[in-house]
Amino acid sequence: MGLRALVGTEGAGGFYQARHVQHDACPTMVVPALSALVHELSGHNVQAAVDELLRSDWSRLYALPGTGIAGHLVGVPSPADGEPLRGHITTENAGDREWAYLFGGHRLHVYLGVFPEVGPKRWRPWACWSVHELPSLRLDEVLTVQKAGYSTQWRAADYRQHMAAVREHIKEVAAR
Repeated sequence: MGLRALVGTEGAGGFYQARHVQHDACPTMVVPALSALVHELSGHNVQAAVDELLRSDWSRLYALPGTGIAGHLVGVPSPADGEPLRGHITTENAGDREWAYLFGGHRLHVYLGVFPEVGPKRWRPWACWSVHELPSLRLDEVLTVQKAGYSTQWRAADYRQHMAAVREHIKEVAAR
């Protein structure tokens, strides 16, 4: 599986309801698709867009520029008989997902899954844009957010491995 994510909504206090995106769920793919969904396909209606997102899990979400309104958003649904995932974004484990895209009010909140020194991957607030500015959001700004996210994940993984080696070395020294 490559670059999994959540898409959905975030309510008061950080409680979310979301569906999976299984592949290619990096910001440069998903943010333009969410913009097209809200502004072109749902007539600027965030709730209608969220309703569509929560209808099923998704294999992929992406926008095809220049194909017109009817074909702009290509969503490949995944079979999902279950209910959307629900939880609290600050306490929920990110699991094997890298990103979460949650609409809250008039904003799109982006979270990054990052491993702490020990324990499961956690969600970290990463970016936030007004829903109204999404159509004019420059792709290079989204790419910068994406690259910084991957850099943070790599540094966190390196630090985690380093600290595990330090703890192991301390155990060896203490056992002598």
